[in-house]
Formats: sequence, structure tokens, C-alpha cells
Amino acid sequence: MSRWLNSPLAIGVGTREIVVGARMPRLSRLRKPASAAEPASVAIPEAQCCTEPGALDALRTALADTLIATPAADAASVQQEVVQKRSATIVLDDFWGNHAILRGDFRALRARELEEIALAYFTDTYGIDGASLVVRFSVQRGGRALFASAMSRELLDGIHDVSAAEHVGIGRLTLCLPEMLNRVGDAAEGGEALLLFVADEQMQAVMIEQNRWVAYDTQRLFPGDAGDASRLAELAEQLFERSATRASLKHEDCKIHLFGVETELAPFEARFAAAIRQTPTTDRSPAHRLMECAQ
Repeated sequence: MSRWLNSPLAIGVGTREIVVGARMPRLSRLRKPASAAEPASVAIPEAQCCTEPGALDALRTALADTLIATPAADAASVQQEVVQKRSATIVLDDFWGNHAILRGDFRALRARELEEIALAYFTDTYGIDGASLVVRFSVQRGGRALFASAMSRELLDGIHDVSAAEHVGIGRLTLCLPEMLNRVGDAAEGGEALLLFVADEQMQAVMIEQNRWVAYDTQRLFPGDAGDASRLAELAEQLFERSATRASLKHEDCKIHLFGVETELAPFEARFAAAIRQTPTTDRSPAHRLMECAQ
């Protein structure tokens, strides 16, 4: 019998790796069972990194690797049990989507109207055919800001098709940033702060005011940038300047909260009022951290 068969799955979809682990029930996460299986990791070949076909091929292999071959006599019962019991939460690297925080008065608008506004923003900004996108959104408290995400419909359909072929039902699928923001809580303690999320390929900034997400910006990172704290601090200052919602707000007076890769705090402390590392140092790969986020 498979070591994974009775466990929901937590899946991290990175740009260079897919990691699949067993998702423990909430009350069981305080202690790790001695028999828990190690996550299955599948690297995306270099030539296919950051491509949808590469991610889907690796996902197919990773899901197949979560099953251990069983005797032929048990095949039918195992197949039935897989169909009934395998489910997954999937968290994708933000490379696979786009985000935006739109400002306006959204209080009286219906869901369909909000979706059309978000879709129009992504199509106008990135020149992408709206029919090729799937948009998700949420109106911030007070109704003056709209957080929206867009993903490739082809990638989303591909993930569902691959999962269905491996008898995995997707309970929840999300990009990493909205998942992280929902876990941040009152990081600014009711004031103003810049949340900085650093990954291998990009850096994302979310400005918060009075516990509300009010502005978003992103910066592509090139090889070597993620390991250069001074370079990251310089880019963070640029993101702040583009995200500040009023001219009187200066980076010297704003706290910055760092998420993602490990980096030195000193260059950020020299530019901002304070630099706070919000996530513990870890040597896990980005895809492994996404899998943990899906837990």
C-alpha cells in the first residue's frame, strides 16, 4: 500500500522544481509522525525551467512518484482508494502569475464588474488576451482597494488535467503572494509598512496602511541579485518610491518587513526606519518552501 495513499497532498510548484509532500491535518501539525514520508522532489530540466510544459511534465512525474508499486491483486482496490482519498493543496511561485492592487471606489460593484475591471487592467498592462487569463480578486476592507491576481488559463487547465490523470482532486490552488499576505496579520501594527517578498526570479512589494493592502509593485531579479543585500535594498527603495500613496511618506520613516530568501539586514536598516525579518532562516529550496506554505 502507498505511503501517500491516505494523506492529502501539499504541492509546491516552483520555476525549477516541483515538491510534493503529505499535508497533515491542522491538529496534527504540532508533531510530525515518525512514519511520515519525505517529500518527493522533481527538478525541471534546465532547458524547460520557467516554462509551462516543463512545470506540467515535472508535476506529472512528482505525482506519479508519490505512489509505490503495489501487488497486481491489490491494484483495483488501490485505484479505487486513490480516486476517493487523494486531494491536494497547490501553491505556485508568483512567477506563474501577476498581481495588482487597484485603487478606487469598489463598494457598490458586483463580482462580475470587479472581475471585468481586474481583467481589463491585466490585459491593458501586459498586452495579454483576456480569454487566456483566469482572474481572482478580493476587495479590501473599506472598499477602496482591489487585490487581483491573474494566471494563465492554459497552465491552470494543465494542472487540473495532470492532477486528474493521477487521481488527485485539487481542493485549493493559489499563487504564493496572496497566501502569504493572508498569514501576515498586523505586521505594521496599524501603521504604514512595506512588505518585501524576495524569491529567486523576482521581488514583490506590498504597501500596507492601517492593516490594508494599498499598493503593489514588483521587480525582476537577475542572477546574483537575490544574494546581494545591498542590491536588494536599493531595489526595495525604488519599489517604495513607486508604491507610496502620498508624497509625504518617506522611506526613512517606514518599516520594511522581509520575507523569503535569507539576506543581511544592515543595507535595509540604512535606508528604512527599521528592517524586520518575518520568516526564519531556512536552507529549503524555493519549491520546498512553497510546499510548506501549502501545508
